[in-house]
Amino acid sequence: MERFTKLKVLGVLLFYPIIWILNANAQPAPDITSLEEKNTLKKIEKTYNVKSGGNLTIVSEFGAIDIQTAEQDKVEAVIIFSPADSGVDNISGVGNVVGNNNVVNNVVIINGKVQNGSKSKLDPRVKEAVEDFEVTFEYKDADVRIEGKFKRGRKYWRKELNRLKIRFQLTVPQQYNLDLDTSSGGILVTDLDGYIRAETSAGSLRFGKIKGTVRGRTSAGSIKLTSCDSTVDVKTSSGSIKIGDVAGNVQAQTSSGSIRLDSVGGTVNARTSSGSIRASLAGQPREACSLHTSAGSITVTLMPDITVDVDAETSAGRVSTELAVASVIRGKVPKNRLKGSINGGGPLLKLRTSGGNIHLQKAAD
Repeated sequence: MERFTKLKVLGVLLFYPIIWILNANAQPAPDITSLEEKNTLKKIEKTYNVKSGGNLTIVSEFGAIDIQTAEQDKVEAVIIFSPADSGVDNISGVGNVVGNNNVVNNVVIINGKVQNGSKSKLDPRVKEAVEDFEVTFEYKDADVRIEGKFKRGRKYWRKELNRLKIRFQLTVPQQYNLDLDTSSGGILVTDLDGYIRAETSAGSLRFGKIKGTVRGRTSAGSIKLTSCDSTVDVKTSSGSIKIGDVAGNVQAQTSSGSIRLDSVGGTVNARTSSGSIRASLAGQPREACSLHTSAGSITVTLMPDITVDVDAETSAGRVSTELAVASVIRGKVPKNRLKGSINGGGPLLKLRTSGGNIHLQKAAD
């Protein structure tokens, strides 16, 4: 018993120093916002009183666009210039090794402790490019127009653009219309009651729940839309397309990537040169629908009472269906082709793939 008591006391004496060491090493959570502020090279801020239902136009030679909405009668604009690789890397765990030979202003945090590593100096020409980038504002009634361009031209700074980041951050009324155009950068729009036209030469497009038409174009990047109560027309030269619930018609095209349409109430026209297509027709189309891929499978989900004429064919694969199709093909029906009517027929549903299977799937009642 005496030996057990001594061991217990010894254990307590050893335990409390460990607690003290752990508390001594603990660091307060760093202020991420203040660290990011230190990496800002320049900031422009403007606020305009507007009415709901107005228009925001952004035309810029460079920069990403981020649009948020709020229940307010004003447009708040913040344009932030920073080094391209600036930011905060928050790493948790023990034994982390961080290596980056190209760090400019990046902040690395390991287990809550800011690492004071050496950082290379920012190229003076990047700062010159920042000062050369001119941002102009126009304001009339409910409309705001913002334009950004390099006074010496974009080509003059082509080397510096890899080391520069410009972001247009705006908050607009919930009911507002957007016309967005940037030559380089992604575009993000949260939930909005209004139409959107968004175009970028290099970057992804991200849209939330939109109550209005959506038209999006990107030369290199993926496209994602949560939902839309009107029509959708999107196109990318390289990237996938993912669209949620759409009440109206959908036009979706990509040169390289898959297409997924979760629920479409109107007609569908989807085309990809390389990738699979999945689409669900939640309503009765009034016009012809077409889904085409050069390399990939096609899966279409149809309501049990839909009335369409089906014309499905694959060059390398097979066609299958869960719905009854009154075939118009005489003789033995080939495995790679299906042509006929569903529930008496209706608008044409044309499905084509050069390499992959085609499947007609019945939606749950």
